[in-house]
Amino acid sequence: MKHVILFLISILSLSCSGQNQDFFIYLSNFRNMALPFTIDRRDTSTRIFPTGVFKKIPEVYIKKFICKDPSNCKIDLTNFGYDYGIKFNISPEFLSILFVKQRYEGSPDCDFDLSEIILVTYTKQGKIISIQSIGKNNDCWLSTIKITSEKISVQQIKVLEFNKPEMNCEIQTKEYKVNKEGIIENTLMSPPKKGIVIMDKRTEDFKLK
Repeated sequence: MKHVILFLISILSLSCSGQNQDFFIYLSNFRNMALPFTIDRRDTSTRIFPTGVFKKIPEVYIKKFICKDPSNCKIDLTNFGYDYGIKFNISPEFLSILFVKQRYEGSPDCDFDLSEIILVTYTKQGKIISIQSIGKNNDCWLSTIKITSEKISVQQIKVLEFNKPEMNCEIQTKEYKVNKEGIIENTLMSPPKKGIVIMDKRTEDFKLK
């Protein structure tokens, strides 16, 4: 009986070791950022990928480390893509990353070619603690995300019209906090307010007037 127990323990240890090695390789592809930092649509790609080349997360790691239930995980890589992003240290008790989920299809207005910025916290063994979409970007949506050790602030802009010197938009402010257990809490969700965006010739992108 003792030999059987020792055999089972060794099998479990090997399994955990393999899982931890995969998680280490997965994390090594994220760019390390020191707090505080800010990213927005105009510099998301250059901040995450200084070479300008997005790096795709392979399907095996999507199933292991992005799906909440790896045993029942359906992935549509024809219409969606998952890109490595940023890792940062909010707490020594858990690990935090941002990745980008790309949607290649969608309605022709505000869902087409959509990039979602998704925050995930993990145990040190690679188990998801909490996951939350915090921002989105495309021709219609603009997000600015500021992350500190105390909170995550998001300004989300939705452009309502195009091809004018001044364009109407909606602006929403959101705030999140990651508690001591690594759970992402939505602490503020302001109602959208009206605003105006103009084209910034320097960045060739929208900015608030």
